Amino acid sequence: MAKKKPKRREPEPAATDQPLIFLDIDGVLAPFGGRAPPGPPTQRSAKLDADAAFAPFDEQCTQRLAAIVEATGATIVLSSSWRARADAVAVIERRFRAFGPPLSEKVPLPTTDINYHSVRQWEIARYLDKNPARRWVALDDEDLVGGEECAARRALFVGRVSTIDSTVGLQDAHVDEAIRVLMCEQ
Repeated sequence: MAKKKPKRREPEPAATDQPLIFLDIDGVLAPFGGRAPPGPPTQRSAKLDADAAFAPFDEQCTQRLAAIVEATGATIVLSSSWRARADAVAVIERRFRAFGPPLSEKVPLPTTDINYHSVRQWEIARYLDKNPARRWVALDDEDLVGGEECAARRALFVGRVSTIDSTVGLQDAHVDEAIRVLMCEQ
């Protein structure tokens, strides 16, 4: 009787030392400020200039993101729902190019899975399963730590999430917190 060979297990990918920023857009770079979040495109908005069809980025919020990138050299991973639309990603990348360094140097932007839409925490965890990283932070206006749906992976996210008030966007305190997280190995 022939001995069955054990299945060869693929090695786990090594965790990168490159710091990552998981970036949401609405509420972080594009604060709502009392206005409703943008809805799906309409026929009218499709005819408008592509940039005008999407929420504008707040200049100070964008400068704060640039400060984090400048201080840490982090790669930006788009985790926003904007990632699912090629035209939206193109708008973000155009805006980053127009901003100049260091954001222009981060284009093209990697994204979490564009076909997997669930709880944002799960989407980020799935990306990290495939692309392990030692140093990362999530900038999001969604709670990625609390709630029942986040319980299973809570330990992975505690201390790595900067929850943004969607009415004001990314603030100086978030910059300090993100830099601190990205500069130390967790």
